Amino acid sequence: MRAGVSTPTWGYNGAILGPTVRARRGDTVRMEVTNSLPDMTTTHWHGMHLPARADGGPHQPIEPGTTWTPEWQIDQQAATLWYHPHPHGFTGPQIYRGLAGLFILDDDGSDAAQLPEQYGVDDIPLIIQDRRFNPDGTLDETDRPDIGLLGDTTIVNGITDPQFAATTRRVRFRILNGATMRMFNLRFSDGRGFHLVGSDGGLLNEPTPVHNVYLSPGERVEIVVDLAVADTVTLQAVKFPDNLEVDNSDAPDFGLDDQFDLLVITGPGQGSDPAALPNGLNPTLLALPDTTGARTRTFDMEWFQINGKRMDMTRIDEVVDHDNWEVWIVANKDNWLHNFHVHDTQFRVLSLTDTSTTPLTDGWKDTILLAPGAVATLAVRFTGYTDPRWPYMFHCHMTYHEDQGMMGQFVVVKPGQQPDPQIGSGLDRHQYTTETLARTAPVTTPALHPHRPCPVPTITAAGTERLGA
Repeated sequence: MRAGVSTPTWGYNGAILGPTVRARRGDTVRMEVTNSLPDMTTTHWHGMHLPARADGGPHQPIEPGTTWTPEWQIDQQAATLWYHPHPHGFTGPQIYRGLAGLFILDDDGSDAAQLPEQYGVDDIPLIIQDRRFNPDGTLDETDRPDIGLLGDTTIVNGITDPQFAATTRRVRFRILNGATMRMFNLRFSDGRGFHLVGSDGGLLNEPTPVHNVYLSPGERVEIVVDLAVADTVTLQAVKFPDNLEVDNSDAPDFGLDDQFDLLVITGPGQGSDPAALPNGLNPTLLALPDTTGARTRTFDMEWFQINGKRMDMTRIDEVVDHDNWEVWIVANKDNWLHNFHVHDTQFRVLSLTDTSTTPLTDGWKDTILLAPGAVATLAVRFTGYTDPRWPYMFHCHMTYHEDQGMMGQFVVVKPGQQPDPQIGSGLDRHQYTTETLARTAPVTTPALHPHRPCPVPTITAAGTERLGA
């Protein structure tokens, strides 16, 4: 990609990506999402606990020229979530074109955590993605065999080669792997240590010192890094020393040997040494859920299938008719990489076995990376919302796999209740045709600029945030 060359992209309220939406536990939010694209889309609130009809999955299509207005109350702890399209069969291409944004939740606990919290000053969002470009600057949207839209150029917050000039000695980065297929092994160029302070679903109870962290598509992490006066350091994506246990002789090239410089960070001109990080940030993590006698479900992930089936918009795969803890056992049965994402909940990882790879399993999670052969045992619970007609999804969040059918759906119902004969919107797989993506995408030109934080719309009780896709 050459400097000064424009690329046609899609975005929310702009040329690429979308505004950071911010809300507080207890707020009622109403989102107005207007589709100005030539194609049908949806907007899914990834990591959010909310009614199934507001989830924004494949059963809430937004046709061109129409507006979707979901409303729900925020009833979960502070966390870094995100939003993105979720049309069945076309999620990857729409994210790849630029549709994604952060959704940050606050609560009393996060207020008291004594972590960096000045958005855009010492609390910085980083949406890390990759792209491939044609010689004329347009996006190369050619799927590679079995790997889809794996890029060879990284972008952070929608631009290449970004820089961040810190004005404080301590900075918190909220990092999203917003790529469609790429794994990132994040570390700093000088090998310095940093602290994990949050994962998908909220803060960790104790800051964890590390030197690197693995992130698969859809996962988030919050880290705190201390900078020296006049420091210069680069956040990098480096190769995976264990190749995530993938045998390259019979697997796609997942790009695990690739290395990228993601963000150049310069330290402040002055400032005193930061104090020790606080402990006891999230007491909900002090004990694992009691799953004695819990219902157990198994999910075998292989090729583009879960439990031997590809996604069917008219089929309910699981029915949850209680609000107690369940145990979900998720196994990667092939030599491909997969990860597993569940809508409407944050789960705890009880164990990760049959693997030596060490992905992030701490804290409340909604997405977990599974190396070949790995088996994750999860404590999962669905509370507050029941609906026999409108389903939630579970799926691989490597979007090429998801779009090829590695997804299932479940309903949460009252005890003894059965699913409705008509599921969701009533759409089936055949109504999502390749003709949708064959239409001409609108051409917009993103400004090439140094790193700058996204705007922060504030949502208050019963407020409305308008997103124009």
